[in-house]
Amino acid sequence: MIGSSHHYGVTVSDMDEALGFYRDTLGMEEVDAFSFASEEFSKFVGVEDVDVDLVFLDANGCAVELLEYNNPPGGDANEGVANNDVGAAHFCLEVDDIDAVYEDLSDEVEFVNPPQTLSNGAEVAYMYDPDGNVVELLSE
Repeated sequence: MIGSSHHYGVTVSDMDEALGFYRDTLGMEEVDAFSFASEEFSKFVGVEDVDVDLVFLDANGCAVELLEYNNPPGGDANEGVANNDVGAAHFCLEVDDIDAVYEDLSDEVEFVNPPQTLSNGAEVAYMYDPDGNVVELLSE
């Protein structure tokens, strides 16, 4: 019934800033970009009078969709949210050497903590994008 994963979508407040993070800092490749301002898209997302910019990025086979709603403006879903709150979300990017990536990004990116080694041997670290969305790094 369920097929493979297609993409992970994340709403951002400023597309240029988000692209600076996802494309320029993390190295994802921009694949496609377009805008919607239609009743059809408004009906699809359940928000009236939508005007939205979308950019699709490729993270080595993981598609990431960035959405900036120009109209109507939304609130900050991350404000006051902790990782253990129902509905809190993150997505995970696999890296070869988490310590090297952490060192490379630590001056540019806010991390929750340095890389941690779990009991199964996996190394993980959470970081935030410019809007406070959580991105996990994983090295197995």
